Amino acid sequence: MINRFILVVACLLACTAQAGPKVIALSWESTEYLLNIGVTPQAIADRVDYDKWVVQPALPAHVLDVGSRFEPNLERIYALKPDLILIGPALSGMQSKLLKIAPTIVLDAFRTDHDNALVAEQLQRQLAIRLNRLPAHEAFLEASRRKQAELRQSIAQRFGSQPPAVCVVRFASPTTYWAYGENSMPEAALNQLGLRNACPQARSMWGLQLHKVPDLSVIGDGVLLKIMPFEREAELMRSPIWQALPVVRRDRVYTLPPVWTHGGLHSIDLLAQSIADTLTSSRN
Repeated sequence: MINRFILVVACLLACTAQAGPKVIALSWESTEYLLNIGVTPQAIADRVDYDKWVVQPALPAHVLDVGSRFEPNLERIYALKPDLILIGPALSGMQSKLLKIAPTIVLDAFRTDHDNALVAEQLQRQLAIRLNRLPAHEAFLEASRRKQAELRQSIAQRFGSQPPAVCVVRFASPTTYWAYGENSMPEAALNQLGLRNACPQARSMWGLQLHKVPDLSVIGDGVLLKIMPFEREAELMRSPIWQALPVVRRDRVYTLPPVWTHGGLHSIDLLAQSIADTLTSSRN
């Protein structure tokens, strides 16, 4: 089902794409905002890592790489003569230099004092207006709303009025993991689906907290979903601490395909799709 959703969104974006200004995106969330409204960036930062960690929305092969998200290559950017440059707060110290190349906008997507999911929609809308892509933005939102309703229905058909609580994590090492809670994109996806977070975390800038593996005992009767990739998965599986966890012993652990948890609306939709598909096809 997730592949079909990706194809639908890809078709939507392809159908709405049109020639427009040359935009360089130096943060991955701004890259996603552009692709969501049918604008292909001229170049992005950390292109290889984007293809590994973000994956969707997919970048066309011709999109160039202009260096690191934290130290982009100014010479490459200058040579491309962009019409617009998008950055996050991490690069605000470089804005004055980038402004000498092209108009540069800081997109402040993640903060403790605002709703990250709501701001993702606001920032994407602002870009759509600036780039004359508002109809594409509205079409994206409408497709997202329809899909959310379908996913909620599929969960209701599988579990009735008592779906399991869900804990979404990304492992940092065989002994530690990031748990996603209030103000995170995974919790926004859970909210879309009407699901309860089995490992709630205090509100923060990114909505995540680092924990040690034994803390996963808090899940209780819930389900644990691990976001891939995790290159040391085999080590984790061999760990006696891991094997002793109640959620592992009950065989209530599943994996989610790679998806960026600090992205925008498309990332939330992909998380919701992956969570729903995994739960509705689960063994127990």
